[in-house]
Amino acid sequence: MTTTNNATPTGSMSKIPLEHELRYFPDLRGLPFNFSCYPKVAILQGYLEDGFGTRLRDEEDSQGKHTYLYTRKTGSGISRYEDEHEISEEQFRHEWKNVRCFLRKDRYFIDWEGVELQLNIFHGDLVQYLQIEVEFKSNEDALAFVAPLWLGRDVTNDKRHGN
Repeated sequence: MTTTNNATPTGSMSKIPLEHELRYFPDLRGLPFNFSCYPKVAILQGYLEDGFGTRLRDEEDSQGKHTYLYTRKTGSGISRYEDEHEISEEQFRHEWKNVRCFLRKDRYFIDWEGVELQLNIFHGDLVQYLQIEVEFKSNEDALAFVAPLWLGRDVTNDKRHGN
C-alpha cells in the first residue's frame, strides 16, 4: 500500500508515493493457508544499473495477460519511496536491453484475516528463496503489526532482501 509524501529523497517537492511493508522469510510448511488457492502472477523482474533502484517487470496473470511496469524504489526499512507506472511492451523491451541482472518469481496475493500478504516464490538460482511482504496503509500501522510466528524471520531492515 502506498501513501503520498511531498518530499522526495532528494528534497524536491514532486509527489512520490511511500510504500509501507514488512518482509519475512516464511516456512511454507507452517503457513495457515493453502497459498496455491490464491491469485498469482508470474513475474520477470530486471534491475537497471542507473543508481535509482529501477526495476522493470513483466507480470503475467493466470489468463496470460501481461502488464509491464517501470518502478523506482529508494530508501530502506518499512517505508520506502516507490514510483511505479505501467509502460508499453515496446518500452519494456527497449529498456530491457539495459538490465544488468534479473529474476523470476511467482507472487501470490493473499488476504489473511484482513491483512494483505504477497507471497513471493523465487525460481532459477533463487529457487529456495521465499519471502512474504505485508502491505500497510501507513508506517504506524506497520509498527503496530504483531507478526504471527509462521511469518518467520523479519528481514525488512536487511537491504539484501529489499526485492
